[in-house]
Amino acid sequence: MNSVYTHEEVIENFLALIDSWDFDAELKRFGIGPMSILRRRRMLLEFKGLFAGLWRLALSRSFPKDGQQIFEGYLEAVVIRSQNNKKALRHVERARYYAKMLAVRGDTDFSEVSRHLASLARLSEAARKNVTLKLALDIRQMYNFIFERMI
Repeated sequence: MNSVYTHEEVIENFLALIDSWDFDAELKRFGIGPMSILRRRRMLLEFKGLFAGLWRLALSRSFPKDGQQIFEGYLEAVVIRSQNNKKALRHVERARYYAKMLAVRGDTDFSEVSRHLASLARLSEAARKNVTLKLALDIRQMYNFIFERMI
């Protein structure tokens, strides 16, 4: 790693970032309020996986040689620190899924990911198109937030 930061420091920083992000705006876009417990839990899993995937994308720009190794270290830390191994393993699976999906277009176009997430919601076709566009902007904002605070 060409940086003065260790892999552990980069991972710890990301753990703080993901814990600090409030996913309520994204959940509200889907009409998911605090009382929609099961839908909320499912979509939070997706959004946290997406957040980790966006971090992986940012790692590839900031740490091109070590990005994958740092990402794998994060996934390992999630499982080790978890009190709920099943939940941690689901997060790891979603993080890998979104990292792979985002690697195709990089940070130039988030519409595919946005369409995928919108397809998980129970929305009319017209509402889904509207949400897809707004969600793509939300994803760009998430990515910028992560990239600006990498270390």
